[in-house]
Amino acid sequence: MNQKNTAIPISFKKIAALLLIIAGGLFALYYLLFQPSPYRVIESATFLDRIIVPFDWVQIGPISFPINIDNYLVFQEFHSLPSPFLITESYFFVVLVFLISVSFLTMLTEFKKMAIVAGGIGWIVLLTLCNFNGLNIGGAGANIPLIIVLAGSLLPVIGFHIWGQNLSFLLKWLVTALSFAGAIFVLTSLSPIENPLLYISEYSTVLGFGLSIAWIFWNGHSFVSGSYILLSRINRNVGMKISWQIALISLGYLASLFLLFMETSGDLPNAFFGFSPLLLIFPVGILGWFSLDSKIKQVPNLAAGSSILKMLQLLGFGMVLWLCSKLIISGNQPGEELLKHVFLYSQIGFSMFFIIYLFSNFLSIMDSGKAIDEILYKPYSLPYYHLRIGGLMAILVLTIYAEGIISVQLNAMTNNILGDYYYQTDQKLEASILYENSWAKYRKNQKAKNLTAQLLFQLNQPSLAKQHLEESFAEYPQVDNIILLSNRLHRENKIFESIYYLENGLSFFPNEPHLVNNLALFYIKVNQPEDAIAILENNQDNEILISNLHAIRTKLGQKEENPDSPSDLIGQINLVASNNAYANFSVEKLRSDIQSKLKSESSPMLIQAGWRNLFSDRDRSDPREDLEFLDSLSKEPFMTEYLMDMQETGTIRSLGAGRVSEAIKNLNGLAFRNPGSAGYYLSLSAQVLAQNLDFRKAARELIVAEEKGFKAFQPHHLSLLVLSGFNGNAEEIRQKYDVILPSYLRDSTSVTQNYLKVITRFLESFPSKLYETWKEFPDSELKTDLAIRLLAHKSHGLQKDLIEEIGSYLNGKMDSDPNLSAFLSDPNWQNPQSLEAFRKWLNVSEDLTANPYLTPLVLAAAERVEDPLEQYELLNEMSQFNHDPLLWIRKIQAAKRINLDNYADDALEEMKAWVLESELEELDF
Repeated sequence: MNQKNTAIPISFKKIAALLLIIAGGLFALYYLLFQPSPYRVIESATFLDRIIVPFDWVQIGPISFPINIDNYLVFQEFHSLPSPFLITESYFFVVLVFLISVSFLTMLTEFKKMAIVAGGIGWIVLLTLCNFNGLNIGGAGANIPLIIVLAGSLLPVIGFHIWGQNLSFLLKWLVTALSFAGAIFVLTSLSPIENPLLYISEYSTVLGFGLSIAWIFWNGHSFVSGSYILLSRINRNVGMKISWQIALISLGYLASLFLLFMETSGDLPNAFFGFSPLLLIFPVGILGWFSLDSKIKQVPNLAAGSSILKMLQLLGFGMVLWLCSKLIISGNQPGEELLKHVFLYSQIGFSMFFIIYLFSNFLSIMDSGKAIDEILYKPYSLPYYHLRIGGLMAILVLTIYAEGIISVQLNAMTNNILGDYYYQTDQKLEASILYENSWAKYRKNQKAKNLTAQLLFQLNQPSLAKQHLEESFAEYPQVDNIILLSNRLHRENKIFESIYYLENGLSFFPNEPHLVNNLALFYIKVNQPEDAIAILENNQDNEILISNLHAIRTKLGQKEENPDSPSDLIGQINLVASNNAYANFSVEKLRSDIQSKLKSESSPMLIQAGWRNLFSDRDRSDPREDLEFLDSLSKEPFMTEYLMDMQETGTIRSLGAGRVSEAIKNLNGLAFRNPGSAGYYLSLSAQVLAQNLDFRKAARELIVAEEKGFKAFQPHHLSLLVLSGFNGNAEEIRQKYDVILPSYLRDSTSVTQNYLKVITRFLESFPSKLYETWKEFPDSELKTDLAIRLLAHKSHGLQKDLIEEIGSYLNGKMDSDPNLSAFLSDPNWQNPQSLEAFRKWLNVSEDLTANPYLTPLVLAAAERVEDPLEQYELLNEMSQFNHDPLLWIRKIQAAKRINLDNYADDALEEMKAWVLESELEELDF
């Protein structure tokens, strides 16, 4: 043999080994230790629940009520979803298997005659098991595909073995790769089935499995032999008693293997180790390198050269590691369990007989300190063959003890492989049948059972799907199936059955967070909040459960003292809702953090809920930037479903900024565009109007709201109707909705009644007459209330001394306010400082015309408009809401200045509806 031509370059060997083994090892470790069930898809789905939060409080003498708006609590429930398609992973794995197979076939050309015959036979068996006949070339189940792939893969091997021994390894590898790839190309081109390349990719798992089994058997005693070799080298020229050390290591390892075998077989009620036996592949592969290296140096006539055998060791090691990842990722539990059983059988059988071989032949010289590791396989004697035969016999015994479970696992594994192909090519019926058969043969097969039910639901066979889920619950419970079944029953309004399965599921999986979370939400729906809170409080390690716990407490009105500030967006949205519900201020850091997250959030549900909760406060800053942002956001295609909610949020932001006229218009627009919620919007509009003393418009809104389906009438609603003269409507609503009539409406002699008579016509009255009424009013809290309203709404029509008198009265009745004091020191509407002090005392926005009912600010704004037409338009717009006589007089004057005498006459005629003609005659227009 020409070693010069056939030797593999050392750099290539190192690079291939590092890429294959390290990458495969990292993936295998990750899935074995941290993600043992990546195929299981349990995702949280969000849904919203509205809660009422106080936005403002209205106090008009004896009439008091909150202005409530809706905020959102975000709840998360878990759903079991179908396993994802793994087409890319399958293609990657088939490429990996292809490269390893080509390398193996190329190395096979360097084997001796008997070895190459054995290797060829093994290759033919593997390809036969890969079910290439399923490609249906030349008819269903025809052998043509198998013949093509056998020819494409083995003909180069035979040719190079006979005629190409002196060719370079790289050339042989390339020719073999091209031939094998050409055969696969022919198969994929001729096959009539759907996506034949995916079919081959899925069945490459069988080919990789076969190569891995060969490596596992090859390294059956590697742990013990490798440990012995390392200890012998350490003990060289030292003379320690390593016989005891190797005995302890060997027997300890063997005992561990037996315990793992009992765990894997289900004969131990409780796991002793609790880790996968496949983790032992790592030390076996590493120690197997030292064992192989020692064997190569000691045995002259092996099946192939040293570089070939070492490369096979590395390729096999990498193949096993990648196979572990593939089986776990694809959820092929029968295959994973089969690999565990084969690995444990071989390790137990070969390790046990190697220990016998070792101690029966080398015990006398173990502690000598000499180079005893160099004679472990020298001569390659009959006893060593005996250990191989004994190992195979032990494997047979273990197989019988396990009742031949590996044959069942192999059958279920191939069913899963074919089922995955049908599943990923959207052939649902075929996939469901294969998965069903796979689970029927082997119960530890979670993906198969879950996908059976998922596919049956998709095929519109819910009864059969539920039957499978119930069967799983009874025989082999699994979390995703319990969730799928309970959610389906909930969808069918069988919530108590859902609770039954979740409660019993927790007996199998105590404190399992997915089950706990969904059970708590169902408890809330059946009015068992104490139980919901109790089970959530016992599970504080999951962020979703904590968020739901806080949301439930907020919904139930259970205030939390100093709750932890969550870091996730949903938890923060719920925290703001909780703060709004209890009228607490949300710190700026929390608000800014939510805003930054919302701008990068993709869920329209969370976006609209977050902005609603953020804007549910009385923020008097300029809202134009916020409103433009909300408007542009609501026009995005993905926000179409929440358009009305976003518009409502914009209305709330306007109301929070004190833009009363804009908010009223928007609420009426929402009522018109959304008839199903018109009653709610009109009732909210009525309360805003009443807050600004426009009782008649508020009453009309309430009447229309009742026609649109509003039913949540309260005593203050009756007050608004009665004060506006709609006594008949009030009585009808009182009887229809069983509303209590406030006592102050039945008392006709009290100071309260006098106050209500004044306040009912407050906006329509002249400031001077209101001042006289206030002056004669008995000293009381109601007189203080009237004083505040006189300054806020009517001070534009009062002389300076009267304003100062009212201010002095207020200073004696309430805490001193620096802004009010600054205004009273110079109540001059032309003075910017006085006007600003007045505005700050009222706590309104910088836009003087934002609230049309604050007449002093409106008139002050009109005075600053130089263009007569613009001044008229401003006054006319404000008069659509406000019936203040002096405002209307200014409007009439402005109309006459621009020669709109008809408009002026019409306005004067309209004023007669609330102003006496005698009073109008006294006025100078």
